[in-house]
Amino acid sequence: MVVRSLAEKTDLARISPADPQFYSFGDSTDIPGDWLTKLDLASSGLSSDQENQLRQLLFQYSDIFSSKPGRTNAVKHHIHVGDARPIKQGPYRLLNPERKAECARQTAEMLKSDVAEPSFGSWASPITLVPKKDGTLRFCIDFRKLNEVNIKDTYAIPRIEDTLDALKGAKYFSTLELSSGFWQVELDEGSKEKTAFVTHEGIFQFKVMSFGLTNAPAIFQRLMDLVLRGLEWS
Repeated sequence: MVVRSLAEKTDLARISPADPQFYSFGDSTDIPGDWLTKLDLASSGLSSDQENQLRQLLFQYSDIFSSKPGRTNAVKHHIHVGDARPIKQGPYRLLNPERKAECARQTAEMLKSDVAEPSFGSWASPITLVPKKDGTLRFCIDFRKLNEVNIKDTYAIPRIEDTLDALKGAKYFSTLELSSGFWQVELDEGSKEKTAFVTHEGIFQFKVMSFGLTNAPAIFQRLMDLVLRGLEWS
C-alpha cells in the first residue's frame, strides 16, 4: 500500500472489505505475522495519529491480505468465439535447458496453486518466457490466434482524466494491488479448453482468467465497478 498526501480528507471509515458473497479468500498464512509492524510509512506524509489510525484499520481487516490469490464469484469469464474452429498450435522452441527448467517450474506452480490443470481439448497456444527487469522470466502465452476469433467485449475502461478529476481536493489516496488479480476471476467451464497452452511437457489449460486474453481488461474492470459501486467517484 502506498499512501500520499493530497488536498482534502477522505473518510477512512468507508474503506471496508468486499461483500463476502463476492469472494472466497485464500489462506493468508503465507504473509509473516509481523508484516504490519514492518510496514514502512516514512514517506506517506501522515502524522503519528493518522499513521496509527491507518495501522489500526489494516489490523482490523488483516485477514483479507494475502500474497495468494483468492477467487471471486461476482463474475466469470466467458470466451465467446462464435462458430470458429479450434486452433491448435505447436510449442515454441525453448533454446536452452535453463529455460525449459523454468517453464516446468512455473507450470508445476500453477498446477499446485489450482490455477491450471491438464488439458484434453482441441485448443492450444504456445508459450514463451520473457525476461523481466529483475532478471527473472515471465511466463507468457501467445494468445494472438485465439484473440483474433474471440468476440470483443466493449465494456468501457475509465478515462485517466476522469479518474484524476475525482481525486481533486482529496487529502489521502492509496494504491491497492490485488494478488494476481486476473487469476481471482474464474473461467466458465466451456472456456477453459480455449486457454490451453502447450509446453515441452504437454498441454495444460487455465481454470482462471489468464493474462493476454483480449477481453481480460474489460472483464476485470466490470468486476472492479461492481465491487466498488458507490465508492469510485465519491
